[in-house]
Amino acid sequence: MPLARTQPEYPVLGLPEGVKTGPRADFRTNEFLVAIETMGALLAWSRACACPCARLEGSTQPDMNCSLCHGRGLFYFGAPSAQDLTGYTLNSVQQHLISLDDAMVIRGLVIGQTTQPNPWDRLSRWMPGTAQLTVRPENKVGFYDRLVDLESQMAYSEDVLASGGASQVLRYPATAVNLVRSLAHVYEPDGDYQVGDAGELLWAPGRAPAAGEHLAVHYLCHPTWLVIEYPHVARVTTVKNKVVSPLTPVGDPRDLPLQALIRLDFLPDPETTSEGSAT
Repeated sequence: MPLARTQPEYPVLGLPEGVKTGPRADFRTNEFLVAIETMGALLAWSRACACPCARLEGSTQPDMNCSLCHGRGLFYFGAPSAQDLTGYTLNSVQQHLISLDDAMVIRGLVIGQTTQPNPWDRLSRWMPGTAQLTVRPENKVGFYDRLVDLESQMAYSEDVLASGGASQVLRYPATAVNLVRSLAHVYEPDGDYQVGDAGELLWAPGRAPAAGEHLAVHYLCHPTWLVIEYPHVARVTTVKNKVVSPLTPVGDPRDLPLQALIRLDFLPDPETTSEGSAT
C-alpha cells in the first residue's frame, strides 16, 4: 500500500495553528550598548585584510619583500574618514597609536585577561595571553584585527638591537621605561635617554650605544590584542515590544553585542613599518 504522502511538507513557517505566543520577554537592546559605552575600555581598532601580494604569479604565499604587509600576508587599515574625538584628552603616545593605520577608537568590554609568559621557548620569548572582548554590533571585528587598550598598561621586556642613531624604536610604544642596560652598562633615565612622544627612546648627545649592541629594555606599554576566535560571531534577537510596524509577525530582528576571543600580540621578531611601528 503506498504512503499517504510521498514528499514531506516543507518549508514550514509561522506558529502552529491555534497556538498563541503568550507573554514575551524582549531584550532592551540599548541597555547592552550603555554597558559597553560606560564600562568598556577605550580601544584603538585596526582591521586586518589579506594582502594582494599573496596572489602574485599564481602563488598563495605572501611576498617576503612586500612593502604593504612585510611578508605576513595581511595588512592593517582603519577608518575611511577622520573620526570625531571631541571630548577625549589623549596623550602623545595614545595619539601615536591611533595614527598608526588610521586606527578607529571604540569601546569594548575586556574581561578575563590572563598571560602565560614562556621565556624558555625553543624559538623565542613567547608571551601568550587571552581575554574575552565584547563590542557593539556595529563594530564587527574580524579575524586577526588589532586592538590596543589605550587606558591599561602592562609590563614588557625585550632584547633590542641598538640602531646607532639618536633614537631607538621599541616593539611597542613605551609609556614609561624601568630599565635600559647592556651587559656592561646601565643607562640612566633623563640623563642618558628620555621617552619620546611616539614612545621611543631618545638618546642624549653622545650617550647612544653603538650600532648592533644588545640592550635589555623593561618598560610599560598599552596591551595589544589580536582577534583569534569567535565564541559568538553573530548575535541577533527578535523584538516586538513597542514596535509599531514589525517586519515579521513575531517582531523585528535586532543585533546584539558581538563577542570575540583575543590574544596578546606576542609574535616574535615583528617587521617595522615605514612609520617605525611593529606590524
